[in-house]
Amino acid sequence: MEEYLTKMKNYLNMESELPYDEFSRYFQDYTDYLSNSYEQFDQDTCVKAKFLASILHANSADRSKRKGPLAKKYRKMGEKSKLWTDALNYRLLKTGMSQQEIDQAHKAVSDAM
Repeated sequence: MEEYLTKMKNYLNMESELPYDEFSRYFQDYTDYLSNSYEQFDQDTCVKAKFLASILHANSADRSKRKGPLAKKYRKMGEKSKLWTDALNYRLLKTGMSQQEIDQAHKAVSDAM
């Protein structure tokens, strides 16, 4: 998880927009990681995973609004990352966290970036 957080931190500090190919590679690699490892996540890892999925969702949803040949691909990435964001949030709720606690933990990860 730390590798994905470090890479995202670098992306967020870039002055230019991440090219589609690199965005797509990161997205695919990250969602594959979630698919393969989701069941083993502890609460802290779920919070970090939800944070990254929410960033991917916001970015891909924003990019999908642009006209062009990649809009549909970004829309699908946005939908998939939204599903992960919701699934991770649900899992955190099931572990006993309140929505307010989840939001506070999410903000703490964001502030650390």
